[in-house]
Amino acid sequence: MIEILFRKNGFEVSGHSGFDVKGCDIVCSAVSVLTQHTARILERRCGASVTREEGSLKVSLKKIDDLSRILIEELYISLKDLEKQYPGNLKVEVIGNGS
Repeated sequence: MIEILFRKNGFEVSGHSGFDVKGCDIVCSAVSVLTQHTARILERRCGASVTREEGSLKVSLKKIDDLSRILIEELYISLKDLEKQYPGNLKVEVIGNGS
């Protein structure tokens, strides 16, 4: 299962969905595209710290501004929609004062 934790200053993604084999997993692909795209914008435009490792992604912001807030909120909404469609493969959770 892919677990996504939203925190006050960013988000973390870890795990594998198990929906299908590597290269054919549509849940993993959707989560990867959404989170990597958001991370890239946050890194380039908002100065976020981004750590990418095999099977995980961590994004931390020192300061939340309007752009970062919008991006994180939209990512959260999109991932919650995916979670509804694939509840056995994806878990989205807010820790503290996240999105």
